Amino acid sequence: MLNERATQAMKIIPPQSNDKVRPPWAASGHTLIEAMFATAILVMVVMALLSAHWIGMKQNQLVESKAGASDSSRRTLSKLPEDIRGSKLWFIGNMSGTTFNGINDGSAQQGTALQLFTNNNSSSSQYTLYYFDLTDVNNNNGKLVRTESIPWNPVVIASNLIDTLYFTAENYAGQTATNEGTSKAYKGVIHTTLKFKQFQYPLTAVGSNCLYDYYQMDFMATPHLPE
Repeated sequence: MLNERATQAMKIIPPQSNDKVRPPWAASGHTLIEAMFATAILVMVVMALLSAHWIGMKQNQLVESKAGASDSSRRTLSKLPEDIRGSKLWFIGNMSGTTFNGINDGSAQQGTALQLFTNNNSSSSQYTLYYFDLTDVNNNNGKLVRTESIPWNPVVIASNLIDTLYFTAENYAGQTATNEGTSKAYKGVIHTTLKFKQFQYPLTAVGSNCLYDYYQMDFMATPHLPE
């Protein structure tokens, strides 16, 4: 019995390998397929984040553009109808340089310019003039300009306009009238339609999302003609 115990005690226990005392992660590795899957997942996550960021920027630009368009609309809407309603004498015509040429009474009252007087004297040197600048219309950039005769200081109040670049005098049925603004018996409506090709603040093409080609605003106001 003692000999067996002595024999067991004399047995040499071989040293353990260092690999067995290493933590599991130190001895582990990744195959090429696992690395490829991990890289693919990482790329997809990064692309998803970038796509979300890009969509957010586009939506922010669209909101800012519409907000800018609304601000421009408010300024135009507040000034143009105010000047029309405050006038007692008006003429529709066309511009030749800086010269306004009115359309004669009896002809269709439709032209690219609108001359407004706040009194009954058509020979007065003081008047307000709205006209469409067509110099860059081929690039979808027609402009609506406002100026006072004294001082002459043209200011662009709307740009990036297309198509309906004219003013029209209409009767109660919406038909183009042939009576000019000097007729005391005639109180018509001054009508113009502004079609915008792009938002202005910041500049953003309206048709970039292929949903529409333009957005438009209709202006209709009645001058305060004398009885």
